[in-house]
Amino acid sequence: MSKLNTETSTVDGRWEGGRWVLQKQTVAGSFSSENRLSDLNDDQIAFGLTMPSRLEWGIYASLVLIALAMRLYDLGGRAVHHDESLHGYFAYQMFIGGGYDHNPLMHGMFLFHSIATSFFLFGDSEFSMRLPMALFGAGLVLVPLILKPRIGQFGSLTCAILLAFSPTLLYYSRFARNDIFMAVFALALVGVMWRYIDERKNRWLYLGAGIVALGFTTKETQYIVIAVLGAYLTTQVWRELKDWIYARRSLTEFSAPASFLVLLSVLSLPLLAASVALFQNTLGITLAAEDGVPGIATGSPNGVGLNVALGISVIFLGASLGIGWYWNRRVFLGAFTVFAFVFVMIFSNFGSYPAGVGSGSWQSLGYWIAQQDVARGNQPWYYYFMLGSVYEFLPFAIASGAIVYYGLKSGFRPLINIVLITVGFILLANDNVSFKNGLVKGEERDVLTYVGYVSLMVVYASFITLPFTLKVSRFNRFLIFWIIATFIAYIHAGEKMPWLLVNLVIPVIILAGATLNDVVSSIKWREAWRNYAGFALIGVPVSYLLIWKLAFNDLASSSNQFLTTWMIFASLGFLLLGFQVVSGRIGRTQSFGIIGLVSVVILFGFTFRAGWIANYENGDVPQEMLVYTQTSPDLHDLAKEIDRTAALTGHRSAIKLTIDTRDAYQWPWQWYLRRYTEVVYSDHASDTAVVGDDRLVVVINEHNNSKSLDKLPEGFSKGRRFVHRWWFPERYRDVKPGEFFSTLIDRNRWKGSVDYFLYRKLSNPLGSIDSYVYFSDEIPLVPAK
Repeated sequence: MSKLNTETSTVDGRWEGGRWVLQKQTVAGSFSSENRLSDLNDDQIAFGLTMPSRLEWGIYASLVLIALAMRLYDLGGRAVHHDESLHGYFAYQMFIGGGYDHNPLMHGMFLFHSIATSFFLFGDSEFSMRLPMALFGAGLVLVPLILKPRIGQFGSLTCAILLAFSPTLLYYSRFARNDIFMAVFALALVGVMWRYIDERKNRWLYLGAGIVALGFTTKETQYIVIAVLGAYLTTQVWRELKDWIYARRSLTEFSAPASFLVLLSVLSLPLLAASVALFQNTLGITLAAEDGVPGIATGSPNGVGLNVALGISVIFLGASLGIGWYWNRRVFLGAFTVFAFVFVMIFSNFGSYPAGVGSGSWQSLGYWIAQQDVARGNQPWYYYFMLGSVYEFLPFAIASGAIVYYGLKSGFRPLINIVLITVGFILLANDNVSFKNGLVKGEERDVLTYVGYVSLMVVYASFITLPFTLKVSRFNRFLIFWIIATFIAYIHAGEKMPWLLVNLVIPVIILAGATLNDVVSSIKWREAWRNYAGFALIGVPVSYLLIWKLAFNDLASSSNQFLTTWMIFASLGFLLLGFQVVSGRIGRTQSFGIIGLVSVVILFGFTFRAGWIANYENGDVPQEMLVYTQTSPDLHDLAKEIDRTAALTGHRSAIKLTIDTRDAYQWPWQWYLRRYTEVVYSDHASDTAVVGDDRLVVVINEHNNSKSLDKLPEGFSKGRRFVHRWWFPERYRDVKPGEFFSTLIDRNRWKGSVDYFLYRKLSNPLGSIDSYVYFSDEIPLVPAK
């Protein structure tokens, strides 16, 4: 007995999940038991395969270099999208000293400062415009390291690989929008939250304050991030909140999760003042002007609403300061200082435009409240599931499989939620109560409309509470909650765009990485290889090929094909027998784990292919669903042709051009022609629009072409038609449930879906809107001297 006591007393470890765990098995450094919270005492440290630190960092370095190379390759070669041209043009104005002030239409100021800085360092070009996004996209690969104590060494590395090669993240790392910034900030904030919960070190609070500020200065989707994290933390600490409300607990006695919730609340509260605009119709004042109101910026207060908005803002700010002061004044002052410094500096253009702080605080949220009913994109509620199945099928499949597995392992606990979700969807499948764009249809408040609303709320509530019915670790429960809550938020939001998929992919990838870490850790690899587990390396791909042959080929119309069918069945039977033999030796759980890992490798190959085609072959061709109402390569090439024309004439930046602005056609021309000083932008639908005799190049909207021919001066060549913008043929809108289920059993429709999935073959032509370009005959054929 004394010997046993002596041995155990020298072991550095603790009880973990019902067994004694050696401290040396931790993946990311030591963890002090004093910092461990009694209310979060499960799965503090993730276990898995381990590798030497030098090898690990070598792999990460290689992965970052690969990710960077993929994002920098031909970065400026793609035609500039409408949104990119806006961002690039106004950042260019900042770069040359023309200035740009906050406009919530284009979200926060962080994007513009980033691009303007890139222009300052590397000159203004399509490459440098997209460079900040490419750098953030490559840097995103390293962010899972913050979560390594939770998802394990192998899990964090797997997440890094999935983030590096994700087709969606790769595409929008090469696109001048702010969504990839938000991906970095959201994942970093989640990592910081869990590190503070695990370690309770104040440095994570200060870092979190900076990340929250950067998110708010980047895009309004930060409100969704804060709402999701706040909702989860509330479910974990509601007893503490109740005790505080009833004065049984002080704010200073809050646990780490409750303290982080307080931090998120006090930092976000001043920026939530504009949410009162949701009740402006009831109050009879304008707190957030709707789109199109003459003389009032969308989302801004007006009249009496100005004073009311100011008063509300002061109240919200006072509440934030008061709560923070009583919570932990030293930490709060430090965190709030970090937050305020970042927020004020970026929105005020580093002090040159103080009014930007006000518009950033109120109009950012006010604008998007006013835009909610506009529902830009006009996409169906299943839009993101469809996009995910085309591009992010690998992490979606892993995460979905994990959730199903956890559900089955949890017995009857999730059954009520599943039943309610099923009944809710059946009711919503009725066209009279179904919802479109995330909102229940029906303008008249009849009984069916109310049935639809109730069904929708039941479905939402059942999904939101589903993670808390599963028998999983607390961290995995959070990941599932993060996924479900984020999907619900973006499904219900009015605007649905492909770039918003970036926000949905991040939590799915983290759950996928954590799941793969668990699977790899559960397999006894030496024993498995000794018992012929390597059979799966050949058996699994061959099985998939045989099933593919069976599903997509007509095998019963002749005797030879009939024989082929039976040979396929016989082969599948042989492979199944082999699986049974191996699983009998190593166990069914390990066998399924190995099959799953081989399947992941196969799907990774398809993921790489999808990313390559979307980014390097169809980057500005809307055969890809990621490519949304895109500027055509024709216009991109025409811009270069105009540059050559300017050189031929010797006029260079003073060459005289006319651009028709109908249908917002000045974009992306204002980016491409930003250096030209003699460009006339006018809507040629107007009878007053003319083309001057001195013009050398004229671009006319196709709808104005016939009308404008008479306005052209003498000496212009015959016009050349080109595609200005084009888009994906969105035939998937308003699909009825019956059509969806008939597709599942119709092999011909399968083939159409597979042809698109593999080869991007479309059964309908791309949509487009065109222009005509006219060149003057005065342009010389050789360069002017």
